[in-house]
Amino acid sequence: MSATVETSLKDKICSHVEIPILTRCCFCLPLRKGLIAFAYVNLMLTLAVTSLLSIYISAIRNTNIDMQDGSEYPRLIADTTALVLEVGMTVVFIVALHMKHVLLMKIYLYFEIVFSMIGFVYSLAFLTRETASELFLILFQLMVQIYLVILIWSTIVKMQRDGVVKYTREQGSV
Repeated sequence: MSATVETSLKDKICSHVEIPILTRCCFCLPLRKGLIAFAYVNLMLTLAVTSLLSIYISAIRNTNIDMQDGSEYPRLIADTTALVLEVGMTVVFIVALHMKHVLLMKIYLYFEIVFSMIGFVYSLAFLTRETASELFLILFQLMVQIYLVILIWSTIVKMQRDGVVKYTREQGSV
């Protein structure tokens, strides 16, 4: 007779994959403060790119210039929509970090994972027009997003373990 034990997919993944728990953001800042700084920088950059892209779309519509490729305009609209969604989720992330709200951080974590994968596939779909340097930027962006996901995961684990984020002072010389 064999006994069967039912385990969830999450338990199977957790038993086979070990995600590192980081204690510092960029090896120098405390984890939560580093994520707050990252979130504000991300918000400012996303707002700037969204504004510039919106101005560009308005200029295209107002000048009635014929585009060489008819797929550029819908792509610009999709990019702007994605950026507006990212602005909203970044605001949720900033609120979650300041309030130390684990559920909102988990929502942002899942959003970041899905949004990163969709963005990566979207970038690869339009790769035929991209140069090698743009391919490097796409891969670099994916690596930064993976690092961000690990940082968010580490913060969530620490908050669930300790109830709040606690800062530790390292002893010894720097």
